[in-house]
Amino acid sequence: MKPSLSFLRTEGFVALLTGALAILLLAGCSTPVALADSRKPAAPITAPSLSGRLVTRTAAPIATTAELQQCLDSGLPAFGLTLENTNVRVGPSTDFCRVGKIASGAVVEIIDYVMITETKAVAAVAAAPIASGPTIGYNEDIKPLFERSCSACHNAIAKTLGLQTTTYRTLMAGSQNGPVVVPGDPDASKLWEMVSQGKMPATGPLPLNEQELVRAWIEQGAAERRAPVARAAAPANTTSAWYALSNVTLAEVAEPCENVTPGADYLVSADLIRPLTCGLAPTGDVRQVAARSSTASANAAPAADAQAAAAPAGEVAAAAPAPANVRAVNATQAGIQAAALGLPAPSDDAPYLTPVGFCIERRLADNNRGITAIAFAPDGRMFLALDSDLAHDVDPLILYDAFHPSRSIAVYDYVNDMTPVEIMTESSRITGLDYADGALYVSRAGEVGRIPDGGSYETLAGGFKVQSQLFHANNGIEVDGGWVYVSAGGMRDGYVEGPIVGVGEAGAQDIVSEGSPFAARILRAPLSTLLSSRTIGAFTTAARGVRNPYGIAADPSGRIWFTDNGATNVPDEISAGDEVNMLNPGAIGAGEEGTPYFGFPLALSGTPPDWYSAPVAALVNSAAPTGITWANGTVYFGVYGRNPGLYRLGRTASGAIVAERVMMAWPVLAVETAPDGAIWVGMGNGNLFRMTPGC
Repeated sequence: MKPSLSFLRTEGFVALLTGALAILLLAGCSTPVALADSRKPAAPITAPSLSGRLVTRTAAPIATTAELQQCLDSGLPAFGLTLENTNVRVGPSTDFCRVGKIASGAVVEIIDYVMITETKAVAAVAAAPIASGPTIGYNEDIKPLFERSCSACHNAIAKTLGLQTTTYRTLMAGSQNGPVVVPGDPDASKLWEMVSQGKMPATGPLPLNEQELVRAWIEQGAAERRAPVARAAAPANTTSAWYALSNVTLAEVAEPCENVTPGADYLVSADLIRPLTCGLAPTGDVRQVAARSSTASANAAPAADAQAAAAPAGEVAAAAPAPANVRAVNATQAGIQAAALGLPAPSDDAPYLTPVGFCIERRLADNNRGITAIAFAPDGRMFLALDSDLAHDVDPLILYDAFHPSRSIAVYDYVNDMTPVEIMTESSRITGLDYADGALYVSRAGEVGRIPDGGSYETLAGGFKVQSQLFHANNGIEVDGGWVYVSAGGMRDGYVEGPIVGVGEAGAQDIVSEGSPFAARILRAPLSTLLSSRTIGAFTTAARGVRNPYGIAADPSGRIWFTDNGATNVPDEISAGDEVNMLNPGAIGAGEEGTPYFGFPLALSGTPPDWYSAPVAALVNSAAPTGITWANGTVYFGVYGRNPGLYRLGRTASGAIVAERVMMAWPVLAVETAPDGAIWVGMGNGNLFRMTPGC
């Protein structure tokens, strides 16, 4: 017979727990030190390939001639910006006459290209720089790509399968199974096998042009740096590109062509066009789009340094600066009371499991099962959602199958550090727990339910849209103010083919939810209605425009906070939607269109539109925030991806909100506040920590 919640409700246990908590609070804290833990984080909890096309055409940003030509080769039109008054000719050479010109700064549609090889005297051509060796280097070309797409699982802390991709030395050293790169031979390289087959990155395949870059790098010998550039005489033959345009408006020119053949291509030199987008025309301020598309990844770090240098002391967001077009909520609006600590930006050099300003105690030292959710009853009972074993050999069929019955819920006597007692076994994946009114509420793959004190699990609503291979599978649950809130994840990445433009909020919502009213949303149902009807029809939309809102929590004033995982493989100059958001229940209007829209997956440029609900904190792309809780006058949340660890929001003197990492850790999944005010952190490798402020 399964034990019920009532087995810990005895007066003796409550008295013991209350007394023990009092002793812990009176004892104070010692100076925080790093915990000795020989078990390094093992297999990550990540979503595998997010496959499938989103829409027939989207506006993917492009920045180079090669990307533009690849776009045209795929059958899609490309769009570019004229750099100066551009002559339009009837042939691919300056020897052909002009039919007109296009003003500088105009967006033009490109439908084809022509490559022309011309022979010129060597003496008439200036000497051109050429590389005497590999033209692709790890430092210049591969590292920025891997930092964006692979570092969540293969960084200095999270060396999944022993592989670290963030330095050349560690990448070439390989994994626990041996080398992953065979210089000069992509087909013999495990790295190319995983990338070309879309198996890695785990969050989704790399774009084709980035895949080809990886292959070309290996073919050239997998060099750490590009070869030095030497000066040499230019060849006698030179090649130039010309673009064929469609739907252009021409201004007159002196001495135009005579008797132009109807239907003739209008050609312009590629040197006069800056590539912008592939598929659809860019929206918003095209000059801002052009600036983003032309900003090389090498300029990202100097830009961040400049922003940090210009900010007042303590106002550098530890999660890295967000794109400039993302506005955020200020401290007054968010009600953040805790002052910023002025912590340095996160780095891999920070000490592991050593918090700033907290005492830390490790519990369940022998646990190997991932902790995906935590909840407390008012009397101190602690509930843990336990996943499959993620610290040893992982069965991917279980890890990537939300419906595999390998999970459970347990009650943990943390005062005596006793082995947790399971009250629900053989469950599908559990991603949310909350205790309210004598029952434990559960969010798991495809449904929500509850376990009343003294009873067993009861299904309250099934039919949530769930893609089994994705980790989230419903995500968090919060019961507050007579409502049940569920943070429901989306079905699509939203950026697989580039930022979505050219559609409204409703159209974008349909793309990421696959048309389901129970996905890519914050949903809510009146608790009384849900308990009486026990159907998913009790839920309505509370907020839209989210992708993977893992954690959800309420603060003392009744506002709802949630984290959101943004899209993958998105350049840093475009916000992917990794955020900490706040939902005011009073702002939820009637009907779907009356609910707040948080932006995802629409690409935002220029001044944010009126419908946009700004995040409280916009995080660096691929941060992948997880669990969230309110404590000590602010919000604490976990970060699984880039710069992993436990974070808090701080209020600066100017009213800005910054995200500050208070502890490096990986992979943080569950964050919850106990009745005594302690913060508990549950991790995917089974680690469980109790943290109290003051050290």
